[in-house]
Amino acid sequence: MTSWVSTACRLSFGPFEADLRSGELRKQGERVRLQAQPFQLLVMLLERPGELVTREEICQKLWSGDTFVDFDQSLGTAINKIREVLGDSASEPRFVETLPRRGYRFIVPVTTVADPAEEVSPPPSPDLEPDEDEKDHQKASSRRLIWAGASVVLIVSVLAAWYFLRPHPVRSIAVLPLENLSAEPNQQFFADGVTDELTTNLAQIASLRVISHTSAVACWGKHKSAREIARCLGVDVLVEGSVVRSGDRVRINTQLIHAASDRHLWAHTYDLQLSDVLTVQGELARAIAASISHTLTPQEQARLSHPHPMSPEVALLYFKGSYLLSRTDARQALDLFKQATDLDPGSAESWAGLADALHTMGVQGDDDAVDPAKEAARKALEIDPSQAQALMALGAISFGYDWNPAQSEDYFRQAIASRPNYAMAHALFAVTLAHRGRSEEAIREIKLAAILDPVSVPINSFAWHVYFCARRYDDALRVIMAANELDPTFRAVYGRLAHSWDQRGEYQKAIDTRVRGRIVGGESPEKANRDVAGLRAALASGGPRGMWQYELDKIPADERYSTGPASLYMRLGNREEALNALEKGYQRREHYLIMWIISPEFDALHSEPRFQKILHDLGLS
Repeated sequence: MTSWVSTACRLSFGPFEADLRSGELRKQGERVRLQAQPFQLLVMLLERPGELVTREEICQKLWSGDTFVDFDQSLGTAINKIREVLGDSASEPRFVETLPRRGYRFIVPVTTVADPAEEVSPPPSPDLEPDEDEKDHQKASSRRLIWAGASVVLIVSVLAAWYFLRPHPVRSIAVLPLENLSAEPNQQFFADGVTDELTTNLAQIASLRVISHTSAVACWGKHKSAREIARCLGVDVLVEGSVVRSGDRVRINTQLIHAASDRHLWAHTYDLQLSDVLTVQGELARAIAASISHTLTPQEQARLSHPHPMSPEVALLYFKGSYLLSRTDARQALDLFKQATDLDPGSAESWAGLADALHTMGVQGDDDAVDPAKEAARKALEIDPSQAQALMALGAISFGYDWNPAQSEDYFRQAIASRPNYAMAHALFAVTLAHRGRSEEAIREIKLAAILDPVSVPINSFAWHVYFCARRYDDALRVIMAANELDPTFRAVYGRLAHSWDQRGEYQKAIDTRVRGRIVGGESPEKANRDVAGLRAALASGGPRGMWQYELDKIPADERYSTGPASLYMRLGNREEALNALEKGYQRREHYLIMWIISPEFDALHSEPRFQKILHDLGLS
């Protein structure tokens, strides 16, 4: 059947308008997000208002004969997406009516919207009737005026069009979470994995600023406009779309949106085998770069050409592991990455994920995980010497465990060269520089990390270290308070925040902050407050010195870390015991020594040869 609106460019119904050229749906002029396939289904319904559009017609047009998806579930998902953006329901339809087992009918009038044609008004009639010669003269003059006026209008129109429609340079981009349109809701990990992998691939393009996946998720919202999301992230364009997986087959729909104009720039659909997902991510990143006129260097072209496809089993394990690791569940992620490397020892990505998971466990206190983390990272680099995640893990381990800041700096530089938009690599590099006394470079790196990941608790936490090392205490307090506001459940923030209050002499605030941290960590409010009751009493009766002595007396003999006692000794004026504690920490190779030896209470020890030796042996002098 030939549609009565087959030549229309825009279709209007209620407060909505569908632009058939750009594939966009708008509500009262504001674009609303609707994925490509649900939009195509909506257009089918709009083209035949009041008529039954059968399931067979929909299947034939939107799902090819060799379709790999479950048609019933996919059709139901697409209809639900349409109803969601229209504010419709199946039980009380206002737009889309379901005809059980037959199809669907659009029950609202639809009108075509024509682009307004330009009109030229005739010149006004003269008041006096001229003679023939004058008429001829006036006609000639009128023609010249009309042509001159038309030329001016044309020139102005062309200039205006050039100004408003010219391609503005795109310098920044964010990949919004690709929606899971698979029949099974438990495939969310896969959609998130594809999103993260696309972000990672784009992050390798040096000429483009790519916002991290964590911040894109934090700013994203189904009911936010493109402008709102872009403003939150500070980007020019957004990538959005969907992922459908059925068995070993995958369909990825993507589209590129210019945030300021809410204009559709580019779209593409990939149908592929699960084993080719990582390969296609590189191809997709190259296509996006080309669509916004970014020329890739030969090195970037090579990095985005993935040479090692994964089997479906390995791909699923890798995506599940990455999904869990991003949610700080390192132990479960570790098991999945191990399975992936057992199945495919040639997968650099899986080895790098394993290294990252093991390093995370080391940071959480499992010292036995550190050496296996280094081994996994090195295996990843044997396969792919530019594997940024593995390089970052080695950089962090070289600094925090091997006490080799110079080597750490080299690893971080390599990671950033491979993936210029790697926010976490910039942040950890900043911490390394800060502890080596290179504050200006460190602040520059941490600011770049914050631009790439503007809504990140870990980045703000690392920024605290950078500013604290630089003795910019107000800035340190500002960023750690921002981290606490972003996620009040992130326990590690409370120790740093308490340290800032303590350094400022606001001891009651420091104690209150410690209590909140213990409650967030799982203690009951009663127990957390009971445990610090003695500390509050010591502060009330003996002031800060009384509190410090009380804390020192409560430290057990088998305390794991020496920097805490050393700090208290310095506050109480006992330099000798402070140095003894720090030397003990060095001999035991305590993980946190290199992080906390830069605390301001130790500044008075810089003239001590024993302290200088510790700094030298840590690679900090």
